[in-house]
Amino acid sequence: MNATHSYFILNQTINDENCLIDDLPRPLKKTAWAASEGIRMGDTYPSGVRLQMSNRFRGMVVPDLIPNTLLKHMVSGRLKALLEKEAGVEIEFLSFALYNHKGRVAAQDCFIANVIGTQDCADMAKTEGEPSIISPGKFEALFKLALDPERVPPEARLFRLEVMPRVLVIRDDLRSVLEQNGITGIQYIAMGEQCRVV
Repeated sequence: MNATHSYFILNQTINDENCLIDDLPRPLKKTAWAASEGIRMGDTYPSGVRLQMSNRFRGMVVPDLIPNTLLKHMVSGRLKALLEKEAGVEIEFLSFALYNHKGRVAAQDCFIANVIGTQDCADMAKTEGEPSIISPGKFEALFKLALDPERVPPEARLFRLEVMPRVLVIRDDLRSVLEQNGITGIQYIAMGEQCRVV
């Protein structure tokens, strides 16, 4: 890990204005877990996927990082283009169209961003979270994250955590690119900052 860089958890922003996705089409419910773990879905992901804004939340705004309760990183076409150019990591982009509460197209150009693989670089002595019962050595929720500088690959600008694969960590230079381009819907949580990420 380059000592000149800092790292942040990349988290979604949920508020009253933003839409929320809370359900998957039936064919995806048994297979889409892979896109939360950094495992390629490949041909198991169907074409023409349509996702619906939750009727339990009235927000209509579609930010670049699209809020959802499905443990996925859902992105706009604009954010996809930036990640393809700047992230420097393999990402499987799984396309979907987003429909609003009335069944009309709200955004045609949306994607699940499945960052492939994980990095085993958490400093477990300084990291706090809720341990997983099913997967020993991993977390169900993070309350504070610290990284071991010796185990962060120097080229890593965006990566999943081995101890909690659905968590993405972003490096400060990639964060700056996103901010300079006005990317919306992201909350950045610094290393050592108290949080609750599930």
